Amino acid sequence: MFRLLVTGQKGQIGQSIKDRIDHREWDVLLTDIETLDITNAAQVARVFKAFKPNVVINAAAYTEVDKAENEAGAAESVNAYGPYLLALQCHHIGALLIHFSTEYVFNGRSHYRYVETDTPAPLNVYGRTKLQGEQYIKTYLSHYIIIRTSWVFSEYARNFVTTMLSLRRGTVPIRIVNDQFGCPTYAGDVANLALDIAKDRMAETNRYQLGEYNFCGDSGVSWFDFACAIFEELDKYQPGEQGRHLVSVTSEEYASIAARPRNGILNCHKISPIFRLSDWRRKLRHVIETTMA
Repeated sequence: MFRLLVTGQKGQIGQSIKDRIDHREWDVLLTDIETLDITNAAQVARVFKAFKPNVVINAAAYTEVDKAENEAGAAESVNAYGPYLLALQCHHIGALLIHFSTEYVFNGRSHYRYVETDTPAPLNVYGRTKLQGEQYIKTYLSHYIIIRTSWVFSEYARNFVTTMLSLRRGTVPIRIVNDQFGCPTYAGDVANLALDIAKDRMAETNRYQLGEYNFCGDSGVSWFDFACAIFEELDKYQPGEQGRHLVSVTSEEYASIAARPRNGILNCHKISPIFRLSDWRRKLRHVIETTMA
């Protein structure tokens, strides 16, 4: 039986993978920072030596974009050094590494959707550390697939959708940026893609080429449009007056700590013939029904 190691099982994608794994197909080791700190070289080496995974899905990441500006060391440790250690161990035993990255590796100044081969130019610490992680993997490992995704949401933990739902009955204006664009992506679809790649590796069907893929929701919106969509779907499930205090603002008016790309829309033509893109409006409805039940 093939052995699958998953890191970061408590995050959005990690929890989604955990819920979707068929344990009849895999010998699975699900880990989090308490059982596998990917920044601890000795611990990573011990786990790989004992478990000997055929496929590793790295769902561990530092994702606090604003906090990373003041915690650059912590972000770099998890987003760059951790993938470096995983890449070294995967190289030693011939394992495939599936790693998640972000549209934040780009500066967002393009007038087109970003393709996998576009030149990265991150604007903030988070994007820079995620790019460093990609570069380490490419340098020290040949058997890898990097999945760049964007605006991940789910029924788990804290994300843009759950934050909006928590503010639904408030009377204070909710200020949402209207000039940053991306593709909302359901974490469950990202998890299904990672597991499909792992199955492809196990079956040796070679549907996925090694390298990078963009994968995200099937249409692009602004953060403000996304917020409006959340409350439109909420009204279908639970009619009411919640979320009526949305205020559209510019990036300058919002003044976040970290600079963010204006255009974070990814071109997914490379992967779309192999795996269906995330139908984010339908999955948004599912998250709302699950969260509000």
